Amino acid sequence: MTHALFSLSAQLAGHTQDVRALAAGSSPETLFSASRDSKVLRWTREDPSLPAFLLRSDYKGHGDFVNSLLYLGPTPEFPEGLIASGSKDRSINVFDPRQEDEPVFSLIGHTDTVCALARDEATGGIISGSWDKTVKLWINWECVLTLTGHEQAVWAVMSAGDYGILTASADKTIKLWKDGKCVRTLTGHTDVVRALAPLEGIGFLSASNDSTIRIWSYSGDCLAELSGHTSFVYGLTVLPTGGFASCGEDRTVRIWRAEGPTFKCVQTIQHPCTSVWCVTALANGDVVSGGSDAVTRVFTTSNERVASLEQVKAYDDEVAKQQIPSNQVGDVDKTKLPGLEALSVPGRPDQVIMVRNGDLVEAHQFTEGQWVKVGEVVDAVGGGRKTMYGGKEYDYVFDIDIGAGQNLKLPYNNSENPYMAAQRFIEAHELNQDFLDQIGSFIIQNSKPTTLGEQPNASQFVDPFTGAGRYVPGSVSQQAAPVVENLFPSVYTTFASINAKAVKTKIQQLNNDSAKIEGNSLSSEDLSALNSLLDLIDLGKDKLVKSWNDRYWGPVKKIAFEWPEAVRFPGIDLIRILSLYTSPESELLPKLLHAAGLTTSFSQIGNETNKMLAMRAVANLVGTKEGAEYLYKSRQSVVDVLGYKWISSTNANLRLAVASVFLNLTILLKEKKDDSFSFDLLTHLIQFLSSETDVENEYRILVALGTLLKDNKVAQEAAGLVDIKAVLRESKNKGIDRIVKIHRALLKK
Repeated sequence: MTHALFSLSAQLAGHTQDVRALAAGSSPETLFSASRDSKVLRWTREDPSLPAFLLRSDYKGHGDFVNSLLYLGPTPEFPEGLIASGSKDRSINVFDPRQEDEPVFSLIGHTDTVCALARDEATGGIISGSWDKTVKLWINWECVLTLTGHEQAVWAVMSAGDYGILTASADKTIKLWKDGKCVRTLTGHTDVVRALAPLEGIGFLSASNDSTIRIWSYSGDCLAELSGHTSFVYGLTVLPTGGFASCGEDRTVRIWRAEGPTFKCVQTIQHPCTSVWCVTALANGDVVSGGSDAVTRVFTTSNERVASLEQVKAYDDEVAKQQIPSNQVGDVDKTKLPGLEALSVPGRPDQVIMVRNGDLVEAHQFTEGQWVKVGEVVDAVGGGRKTMYGGKEYDYVFDIDIGAGQNLKLPYNNSENPYMAAQRFIEAHELNQDFLDQIGSFIIQNSKPTTLGEQPNASQFVDPFTGAGRYVPGSVSQQAAPVVENLFPSVYTTFASINAKAVKTKIQQLNNDSAKIEGNSLSSEDLSALNSLLDLIDLGKDKLVKSWNDRYWGPVKKIAFEWPEAVRFPGIDLIRILSLYTSPESELLPKLLHAAGLTTSFSQIGNETNKMLAMRAVANLVGTKEGAEYLYKSRQSVVDVLGYKWISSTNANLRLAVASVFLNLTILLKEKKDDSFSFDLLTHLIQFLSSETDVENEYRILVALGTLLKDNKVAQEAAGLVDIKAVLRESKNKGIDRIVKIHRALLKK
């Protein structure tokens, strides 16, 4: 059966932040939306044959993000039904649509964000799911049952009729509950499970951050796994015309229809925003989406309700202008892409191809018999993707190194007061209150909202796999002195962030491509050991250290030292993590430097990612006592590497890694009371400062310089031969407060 394609019907602009939840009213002329702006809005359409919706109501009551909505049908007492909303303020408000000013009921009981709501078919009550890991059943506006068992946040809930209640969680599982007890736990998804939806006559659907949609029977069998999305899948809705719709982080809503024993994606609706958070269906078959650009959009198959040609053209142009992160379309090698001539050949419905247009890479989708530009492909960094931590969702999760190899996570959302977030972090980990100002300032500097496709500031020092930034506060030590009096603390800087799943996927892709690895594939034993290692890394430092086995080194070294230069970066990155948490092998450093092309000048043609990751690995050697001792014994070879012309590189991430090695080596030599490299180090540090423009890089080198000069007569005498004042006067960041303070301290030395 052929179905008509969806086209834009209306765009509803009333929110000021991400639209996170939608609910259809009792008729296709009423729609509710909820947002991170704390608002719940009602939209109505006076003429069912026209596309236009008007904003009718703005419901007051929530004091924080609204993440979930549920429409409850009309009753004699409430002839227009009720709209329930769950919020980050931990409450569930229930509004009479006719009454904006305050809810008629408020359900209090959850201790964290309420992110899921559903109607319980068996009791007529409300099911709620929360970041507090619990599910609650509310009957007559009172909590009558609390379900506990999930290990992380509950992201979705669904009534399964006579079967009970279904819940989905950040712990990657789906649970079926009956009479207050968990009767079945379904596993299969490899990441956070974000959405559930019933599939009549079959069972139900689930969607996950692992980019897949699964079809399940209520007996617990996975009947099918559907792939189509290229990033996190956030929402599902069943269509009254058959099939279902899904939405996600890849900027799309996808329409799925039954085809034989399974379902097939028959249409991909591109959006001009990073995240399509939610999707629902109206009774007339129209599909509604909510996006990270604060816009609610309606799509229709009805010719009557399609937007005007001018509006459709403007929307298509807006989509075409968007920049698509490369991790949503696969690896991009410009040299292997066809030119615009490829667009003269018809494609398959909804097929997306990339073509070169001069220096640009464009994505085009084959829609209604023609190729339509849907965006420009850029690097994935800065794409605005949300980050999961503890099963919850944040705009950022920063790594904070408080010394001695101890790394702590600081989750943060753009809407928060940065100093409140810093205070929460200090209290949670019982840190010195004097760190508040510096941690708060760091959050402000590194959490500026990033527009779609925007490249990050170099100070974000992005991990090549995850885009994750990290921070080592210059003042975090065990001393109680105020921050301004402790400008040169002996605190090592390390690089701990890694997405083990992404590394595993990349290695598997490369290992299957014998041409790229020149036939030097990993054996089944190698892959088994490597998968075990990556699973341990994913579980965290303590699990890795406790379960460490030397056999894990084999496949890592094979990738890092034997694979071709262009594809050995996953192995070098794993060495970076292992350097932080395990004892190094005796010949590790020379092999690592050779593999990264660091036995000759930085200025040679070569893979700068390998060099950057190798420098991070060297910096991470200070993570263990054995590693620090190994770095000290290898100090000459490290100083020799730092003496090459790395300064010619314009790669800010590489320069940050070099700056971190300089800093750690300076601290290590200070601890060892070894001043034999003072003159060499001073020369290199001054050289670095003379050309650096990045704030974080300059700051780390300045801390290294201050550490070197402190109580070191040899270094101080050498400094007398160098015009430090002239170098500091030429600083590109001399107006930055923390740079100003450290300049003043150095000029006094």
